[in-house]
Amino acid sequence: MISRRRRVVFPFHYRPDKKLVHIVAELADEPGALASLLTLVGSRVNLEGTTSYNVGDGTSIFSGFGEIVSSSETASSIQSLAALSRKVRRCQVWESEEGLLVDTFHTGLQTGLGEPYIMLPASGLAHTFEKIVHRFGTGGETILFMEGKEFAEARFSIYRPMLGARPERRIKEATHIFEALGYGSSSVSTSQSKDSLTLTVEECFECTKGSTNGRTCAFMRGVAVGSFSALFRQEMTAKEVKCRLKGGKACVFVLTPADGHALQ
Repeated sequence: MISRRRRVVFPFHYRPDKKLVHIVAELADEPGALASLLTLVGSRVNLEGTTSYNVGDGTSIFSGFGEIVSSSETASSIQSLAALSRKVRRCQVWESEEGLLVDTFHTGLQTGLGEPYIMLPASGLAHTFEKIVHRFGTGGETILFMEGKEFAEARFSIYRPMLGARPERRIKEATHIFEALGYGSSSVSTSQSKDSLTLTVEECFECTKGSTNGRTCAFMRGVAVGSFSALFRQEMTAKEVKCRLKGGKACVFVLTPADGHALQ
């Protein structure tokens, strides 16, 4: 089995000892188009980060960062080579300056659902949360919890249709959605009596920056409550019984229905 890992994206690439290029090609959205491009440039560029996606109207985009193999190659020569493929409609290649290469083609991130995203360092967001709690105390934790809950409820209004008629039977897939977006590797289990859920989040982003005031992961607790409340269509409560901010190996949340009944 291949070990799981974080996905690497390339808004910029820095290799001061290498000659880097960024290749962007508009391709015909048909079988063999990407292969034809890679066949032409694959021996000239050691690709290090690539992505491809459909943009409609029979067109797809390939974007790739890589190291030029031969010192005699230039961005212009690689661009001319790529243009030899009849399946490449347009192509542009940028070359690094003093080892820094910034993706000037893309203006941000977008999910497959068409939603614009931005990237924030996990440590920076954790630091912001830390400042909120430091400034407002328990009131700050309440704010973070409510924001996490409302955020998750809104997200699952989008995700629910993807999970079918009985989304409560697909809780592992539901947690994997947030996991894929970087909130931390997760596992979930249901108690034998079906009166509680246990959500374990490894490498919770809210714990990226160590806390000095003993707080717990209020935002992620809100995310857990909002997610599973939306998933089961019943209000949930959650208690964080273990937290990396308090020495735990992972953050563990126990969720129970607010009405005291079993999970539906």
